[in-house]
Amino acid sequence: MAGSLNTRELRRLAEVFDRRYDKSILYCTLLSAAIAGRNNLAMKLIMQTALGEKVRPGTIDEIILQSHLFLGFPAMIEASRIFAAVRQPPHRKYRLPGPYSAGVCREWNRQGKAKIKRIYGSTFERLIPYINFFSPRILTWMINDGYGRVLSRPGASFKLRELSVVAILTVTSYKNQLRAHVRGCLNFGVPRALIEKTIANCRYFCSAAKIKAALKILERTYST
Repeated sequence: MAGSLNTRELRRLAEVFDRRYDKSILYCTLLSAAIAGRNNLAMKLIMQTALGEKVRPGTIDEIILQSHLFLGFPAMIEASRIFAAVRQPPHRKYRLPGPYSAGVCREWNRQGKAKIKRIYGSTFERLIPYINFFSPRILTWMINDGYGRVLSRPGASFKLRELSVVAILTVTSYKNQLRAHVRGCLNFGVPRALIEKTIANCRYFCSAAKIKAALKILERTYST
């Protein structure tokens, strides 16, 4: 790794961050990489700094929630626990939630189909038979749960969500999925330079080899 992320280094990253973009992009993508890298100290530092920079708590919470799609519930719960300690939210009484309505589920399906088509673009028609070949259930879950129930939630823009996914997949080095979400960023109009910066900033949480591989994927995806 290039070095650990500390207060001074985080401040430097914020100072050189492109002023055309909201700093929530910097902090949320870094947070996603830290969650993927299982770095609790960095998570706490990023959360505290982001709140100090007036990033909406709800946006941070959404980025934490979506991490379970790529890292599982344990990673999401651990990050959420740290965020609760940072925020110190007021005590509330809780009750078990009720079931989802049929209308809500239909809306997830509608939004999920729209998002996945936009992400995969011209390759969408090839995706369906490819995934159905080894598991039709996975395609259903991707559309309804992944792109519908989670990634279409309000509270964070889809561009921010996709860049945060790119950060996670850079650290975990799932190259096929990274290629798909890099293309998704490009299809949603995210500038190549911002994707490249997001990948480069993951160097605090993974090896130089993973960064190099991710940048190569970006290059190839951009040029095709």
